[in-house]
Amino acid sequence: MGRLVLAILIFGACASHIDKGTTDGGSGATCTGTETKCEGGSFLKCVGGMFQSQTCSDACTPALGCVQCDPAAGPACNGMDVVACNADGTFGAVSMTCGAGTMCGPGGTCANACTADGVDLVYVVDEQNHFMSFDPRKLPADPLTIIGTLNCPNNGTSIQQPPGGAAMPFSMSVDRDGVAWVLYTTGELFNVSLTTAACTKANNTISASNMHLFGMGFSTDMPGVDTEKLYLAGGQFDASASPRQLAYDDTHGGNLTPVVVHTIGAAADYSPELTGTNEAKLYGFFPRINSPAYVQEINKTDGSPVGTTWNLGTTGLGANIRDWAFAQWGGTFYVFVTTEDIPGSPNSTIRAINRATSTYTIVKQNLPYNIDGAGVSTCAPVVIQ
Repeated sequence: MGRLVLAILIFGACASHIDKGTTDGGSGATCTGTETKCEGGSFLKCVGGMFQSQTCSDACTPALGCVQCDPAAGPACNGMDVVACNADGTFGAVSMTCGAGTMCGPGGTCANACTADGVDLVYVVDEQNHFMSFDPRKLPADPLTIIGTLNCPNNGTSIQQPPGGAAMPFSMSVDRDGVAWVLYTTGELFNVSLTTAACTKANNTISASNMHLFGMGFSTDMPGVDTEKLYLAGGQFDASASPRQLAYDDTHGGNLTPVVVHTIGAAADYSPELTGTNEAKLYGFFPRINSPAYVQEINKTDGSPVGTTWNLGTTGLGANIRDWAFAQWGGTFYVFVTTEDIPGSPNSTIRAINRATSTYTIVKQNLPYNIDGAGVSTCAPVVIQ
């Protein structure tokens, strides 16, 4: 995921000063008549055949000079308030106030203010506990960077069926504060640093609310706000078993006992992995063996499928699906799938679906990592300009 640099815009009272220095085409340059123009944040006015410059603290228009806002640009920001811009370039009526965790930005819109280091990247983990960042901007080159190897203090006893398997990561997600949440096959949740891969217990209750093992993804409570919940999908000891429940944890409120919402309605051969967005949407990747695997939006109130589906090609993934993980970034769904058609020879792939066009591609295969968890925060972009 690309790192977004969020510019903090500070708006104040309109101010100006006269600058009698000379610059090419600016103050001191020759001019004719009553010519005016804006240049480099300054208002230039022709006086006696020479441009004189006023440095504008907020905005500039050739017709009005230094103003609080440009009427032609539409709504503006006055601190945290989104306001109308009057015809004379002064701030008008307040239409809304940006809430906590957001800022007023260009065009008079409230944008998420995510400041934790690396919080807008995708992160993945594999069977061998390699904790990595995934940067789609690097494709078609290697998009994976190893941050460290997880050493989470799990109890070593896998509850996944069939019994007796080694404890390993099962799923993961990332919150807006820059903390990764990693679920192991022991049923234990851990918090992982995005910068060091240091791992600590999250003090969850194993198998609470009969949610034993599950996919995970954060989604905001409403579009554009900074409150969110960690949604869980599945709950059985065996990923192929049903019913598959939709539940959530309020991790920011310290509640790690899942609240079960409903049974997930979309069909699949295995329980889905989840990803969410700052649009308050929740999506699931549903693995299929003989039918096309697909991505589907999930209704967060009742677990039902919403709208269209995005298929991964025209065939199923095959009978030997070993790992799957899922995250969105910049309007693209990234699906990490490992299949093992030949015993001992897994093929780990990264697959992409453009959310707007439904275009499906396999962007990487035969990776050296069997990725079984992927997470992205709700700070991640959903549209790339």
